[in-house]
Amino acid sequence: MTQDMKLSKYLFRLLSGVVALSVCFSQLMSTAFAENGGTEKKPQKVYELVTSYNPEYSCKINIYSQSIVIEGCYKSDPVKDVKIRNTGTISTTLKSESDGTFTATINPSEALKDNDVVDITLKSGVHLTYRIGYANGWYFPDNNLSEQNAKVLEKIIPTSAKSWVGYLTDQATEESVRKTLEDVKYLSDYIAKDIEGDYNKTVAIANWVSKNIYYDRDARDTSVTQDTICIKNVLQRKRTVCAGYSNLFCALLEAQGIRAVNIKGTVTSTDISYEELADGKVNHEWCAVWLDNRWVVVDTVWNSGNKYENGRFIKGKSYEKYTDITPLALSFDHCAYLAESRYYFRALEYFEKQQTVTSPPETDEPQSFETVTSVPETTADTESIAPETETATSTQETTTAETQTVPISSEDKQSKPEEVSSVTEESKEEQSEQFSADSETEENEEKNLWPWIIALAVIAVILILVDVGYLVVAKKNKDKGE
Repeated sequence: MTQDMKLSKYLFRLLSGVVALSVCFSQLMSTAFAENGGTEKKPQKVYELVTSYNPEYSCKINIYSQSIVIEGCYKSDPVKDVKIRNTGTISTTLKSESDGTFTATINPSEALKDNDVVDITLKSGVHLTYRIGYANGWYFPDNNLSEQNAKVLEKIIPTSAKSWVGYLTDQATEESVRKTLEDVKYLSDYIAKDIEGDYNKTVAIANWVSKNIYYDRDARDTSVTQDTICIKNVLQRKRTVCAGYSNLFCALLEAQGIRAVNIKGTVTSTDISYEELADGKVNHEWCAVWLDNRWVVVDTVWNSGNKYENGRFIKGKSYEKYTDITPLALSFDHCAYLAESRYYFRALEYFEKQQTVTSPPETDEPQSFETVTSVPETTADTESIAPETETATSTQETTTAETQTVPISSEDKQSKPEEVSSVTEESKEEQSEQFSADSETEENEEKNLWPWIIALAVIAVILILVDVGYLVVAKKNKDKGE
């Protein structure tokens, strides 16, 4: 082999070593950068949004290059106007029929910022808003929270009979539990009377809760206790926070033999933006109902414009936006962390078990979920409830209103319970253990690559040094020969 050929060989090896070292360095930097937070992950772009699966209260929004086309039906509250809230329009056409169906086309002018909302105004004055982004064209952002919300419903957490008692009443007595269940059953039958089909019953019960219960801002701003969220007091006072709404809604459904679960998670608020949803603290509770082999998501709080503030009941506008809302539409402002099964009509089981010396393990899943015909026997004690911190997004009226008459009577004595502790961080830790296994595995696999990358880099450096040394010696020998 000639001297020039040897030099070419070592030059090639040197170049290969430099390339290998560059690749290793790039991988190390990108991995370290990702572990330290990396750049903000941008949402995917979607150009069609179906707002709800309820055919009588939903629309489909399609985004095209120069226009946004909307069509749908709001049977009980026809559409009055559509627009992009903070962006001007070149032209807008709206055709609304007497049966609630409508079509609309918006030709927006140039965007003023990179995000806005599609604003659909109904005849009642309610505004239905949906997040929209702009980056060389309009689009709906998809932050993949739809998958997160679905995973939560795949791993529903069972709860104890003791906790069911606490969600029903602040008096852990068999008499109080039985009386509360009778009131729930009576009210549920009153709402669902003459309504056929579980889906229609669910919609009717959701509407009743949203229209007749008031969000207690006074309690939210001071302290949220078992006294605030137990069903007995919610029915008596007509006010509560999100946990009380979800307890009442699920119990009313259970009385009709309809299965529902309570979901804890994060919603957008004055403190939590859309971009922060996935990492925000737990601050809300809503529900999912199992109907026709699928989950129907319902948030009776965000459907309600009612509020109780400074000791006054203020009647607001209620709507059905968050009844059977689609996964993408929900992901604009809701991120679930865990879902719980609570069986209110089995709460009397708690007292049965207290009568035995030794109790067998509790089974939280019943063999069947049948319509309640009489108050059965179930359990009690409170669980931690996250204080409500979200702010309602619906348009509200500010006229003072008295609470509406509820067709029940419930005069049980009230006793002040201990304050319910916050579970914001605890819930998040439980969620991360149960629903982040895939991401943790991926992180571990990435960490396992570090030793191999470093070893390859060391080998590349050694080869480079050897080749450089040989080239230096070869150069000196060549100079001497000349």
